[in-house]
Amino acid sequence: MLLFRKRMAVSVIAASMAACSSLPQPTPADVTRAQVRYPQVTLEKLTQGRKTYVGTCSGCHALHLPTEFPAQKWPSLLDEMQTAQHVKLTGDQRKQIEEFLLAMAQ
Repeated sequence: MLLFRKRMAVSVIAASMAACSSLPQPTPADVTRAQVRYPQVTLEKLTQGRKTYVGTCSGCHALHLPTEFPAQKWPSLLDEMQTAQHVKLTGDQRKQIEEFLLAMAQ
């Protein structure tokens, strides 16, 4: 049983690292697009949103690329994670993740 848990942990870490490496880094062009919806967004904020997304979401499942879903779908998916899956996010963490995903989904 202990060996199974170790292998499972290694598998989760490996999957998270693979997903993280293909997850795009925000660029100035992404900031420009995001500022239409979120005028206060900066490259630093989108980069922090990516970090929060990786740190929070990769602990339970493989990360989805932002382009896997239309931008308008992401808020309801985040709602579902918080309500149905009981993911605990502060308001700031939720905002960071949402801004990152919406900016990168376009």
